[in-house]
Parts: sequence; C-alpha cells; structure tokens
Amino acid sequence: MATSRKLRAFKNWMKSQHVECSDALDVVVTTNSSAVSVRALCDLNVGDLVATIPKESCLTVKTSGARQMIEESDLEGILALAVVIMYERSLGPLSPWFGYLQLLPYSEPIPLLWSLSQIDSLLAGTELHKIVKDDKALIYEDWKECIEPLLTSVSLQLKAEHFGVTEYLAAKSLIASRSFEIDDYHGCGMVPLADLFNHKTGAEDVHFTSSYAELNNDADNENYGNDKTHSGGECLQRSDLESSHSELDDDAHSDKHGNDNNEPTNVNSRDESISGSYSEFSSVSEDDLTVLEMIMVKKVEAGAEVRRS
Repeated sequence: MATSRKLRAFKNWMKSQHVECSDALDVVVTTNSSAVSVRALCDLNVGDLVATIPKESCLTVKTSGARQMIEESDLEGILALAVVIMYERSLGPLSPWFGYLQLLPYSEPIPLLWSLSQIDSLLAGTELHKIVKDDKALIYEDWKECIEPLLTSVSLQLKAEHFGVTEYLAAKSLIASRSFEIDDYHGCGMVPLADLFNHKTGAEDVHFTSSYAELNNDADNENYGNDKTHSGGECLQRSDLESSHSELDDDAHSDKHGNDNNEPTNVNSRDESISGSYSEFSSVSEDDLTVLEMIMVKKVEAGAEVRRS
C-alpha cells in the first residue's frame, strides 16, 4: 500500500475512533524519506490541548481480541503486549486496529533484531556485545516457553508465520520505542497518534496524560510529572529489552510516520461521548470509555517541531 494511501487510511481510522488532533499541529514527512515530525502551525502555549485519544482506541491486552487467550495463558506485561501486536497483525484488515497497524513499520532498528553475525561484527569490543547476545537468547527462551505452546493449541488455530521468533522480536521493538504506560487498568499499550511525535529525552514539549484537570492542578507548582500516565518509553522499565537498547532509544525512534494533505481535525469537546466499535473483538467496559490527552508543557513557536519525552 502506497504511503499516501496508508496515511489516508490512518486518518480515516482516527476519525472513526474519535481520535482528535488539533489543527495547530502539522505532521510533516521529510522529502524522499519516511521520517516524520510533528510541527506547530502557530505558536503553542503551556496548557494547550493538542490531541485527545480514547483509551478504547489504544491497543492493549484489555482491548485486544487476544485478551482471553492471553489471560488464560497467564501472560503478562511486555510479553503479553507483544502477543497482542502479533495477534492483531495476523488478522490483517479484520483487526479493529488495521488502520493504525498498517502505518507502523514492521520493526524498529534495534540491535536485538540483528543476526548473530551482525552483532559480532558491529558490536565487538563494546559493552553492548555480550548484553545483546544474552538478551537475544533470553528472548528466544521466552518465546519457546510462552508463545510456542500457543501454536500447538488446536482450539486457538494460530498461524505460525505470524507468531515466530522474528515476529516476536519485531513486536517487542515497536513496544520499545513507541509504547506508553496508560493507566493501572490497561497497563502498557500502543497509543495511536501519540507515537507520531518524535521523542527526545529531557526535551519534552508535549505531555501525555489521562487527566487534564490533574495536570492543571500540578501546573501551579510547575510540576507536570504527577499524573497517572507517563510519556512514551516508560513501559521499557518492565521490559527485558531495556538493557540492550536503552542507550539507543533516540535512534530507534527516528523512523516515524506522516500525514497527507488532509488537515487534522480540531479538538472541539473533551466531553463528547465515545461509541465503542470493538465489542466483537474485546471486552472494554462502559466505565472505561475515557480519553487520554496530549497537553503542551512548553511554549513552542510556529514552525518548530513538537517533541515528547
């Protein structure tokens, strides 16, 4: 699928799931490159709400059609989220997240996806050499112990080509650079739109939160870190990928995605009710239909890139 068609499909998907992006933002695709950045079309000020994302549109264990399989198999954390990504990808256009997933790269460029010969030749003499090789072995053990048994289950009827070690590593690489800690109920998950913002450690312009009022209360004390959710990458604290690529986070997120010429929609009302469309695939309760918000925590001038931490 051509990039422009993927972008249109993603924007149509966002609209159908009530994911809203302010007209003050422009998603820019670098010429002759798939690299993407989000830039300000006008001056943005501290406290400006620039995006709202329903929690039910996020890809988590709780929202995925793989929830029952994962819970019955006692899978948790990052491993469970990796299974979610593999499962939804295996459904293709039948997945409620197809419009989102088809925009993402297959994987992110982290050392764990290299072959052993590449690891030996490129990392020899570095501290990462042994770490990456050990982590790669541990991840294979995780796959062998937790995921391979799913493929032997007659009742699940999973296709092996979608749940192999390579697919597992690819899913974990996406989690490594794009996942967010959403809340206590959902835990770690993939948050559409939020992961289009390039991240830069210590240079956060926009913050990811589940409570606008809570952020406003903290703003008086110039403290934006006390909300219940965190900016992307927090999930890595629970991941066995952390040790092998923590020093390479910025590079791993350089391959981003963009937008076409259609303008994003305005954020008109944070109180608008959200109608669910995933009932056939998941079991999101009515009580959980709340939104996540992206709020400016630093003034950004028109034309400048807007970054998350």
